[in-house]
Amino acid sequence: MAHARLVTLGLRLATEEDRGQTGLALAVAASGGLAVAAVDGDSAAAAAGLRVGDTVVQANGALAPSCGEYARVVREARREHKAVLLLVRRAAAEVPLALGPSTWERALAAAVPPAPSEAPSVRALVATLPPPPLPPGTHVSVEEVTRGLSALAGGSRLGAYQEDVLRVRRQVETLAGREAAPAAVLGGLRTVLRYYEGAAVAWASEETQRERERRPRHLPAETMTAPFFADSEVAALIDEFPFLRAAVLRDPAPGLVGESGGVWRPREARTLLWEGGREELGRLTGWLAAGNP
Repeated sequence: MAHARLVTLGLRLATEEDRGQTGLALAVAASGGLAVAAVDGDSAAAAAGLRVGDTVVQANGALAPSCGEYARVVREARREHKAVLLLVRRAAAEVPLALGPSTWERALAAAVPPAPSEAPSVRALVATLPPPPLPPGTHVSVEEVTRGLSALAGGSRLGAYQEDVLRVRRQVETLAGREAAPAAVLGGLRTVLRYYEGAAVAWASEETQRERERRPRHLPAETMTAPFFADSEVAALIDEFPFLRAAVLRDPAPGLVGESGGVWRPREARTLLWEGGREELGRLTGWLAAGNP
């Protein structure tokens, strides 16, 4: 249904940067620029007066911001605990709106239970449309999803791994659609899953480079390097998970002609993401075993 609405509006979902905190999702409008694709109920975006169909003209001084620029503005505002000042076009008028500093306080209060019980937080991502939920009548439970998550790391084929990750994602979104789990639990499951989805990005980068080099599979790949560029899924992944900087040998940089690509070690990044996923899953299962939420 959400996909149909976006198609009708001529939009392609571009970013849900910190949607768990702002309640705002933006899409690329057919005419260019970013348009409001979704405003969650009882969210900072709803309280600020944003409406589906608004076009973002300016965000904290950035004119006609791109997806990457908007994401940078939001991350900076969250880090510095400041407002995001938006100028939106609505019909023939331009309307100034603001996601105030309390945006970040509200999000933390809603997502994190009182100490000492603490759920994993939902991490920001450059989002794609969620996959369709499982058919009605298909059994799915939180316990089944956590078992599926625990089995994700490893394997020898990227295609099979991607299918397994997608299956777990569909289970999580099915739980959400059926309202079969509290929001904090869903947030924790999505947090853990993002590590494994990120590992799929790293694995795909590795496989692409292996094919480019025609590198035999029996040769070790731990030190194999691959290129990446600033406006890419890999760059977004590294930005999302700062610990992946350990796998980066060189960042992309402007060159005399176009951009000079960065270089990273995708196998090392995949290993780091799997390790992080296991740690987050341990936190989540321990939190659930303690009787939360």
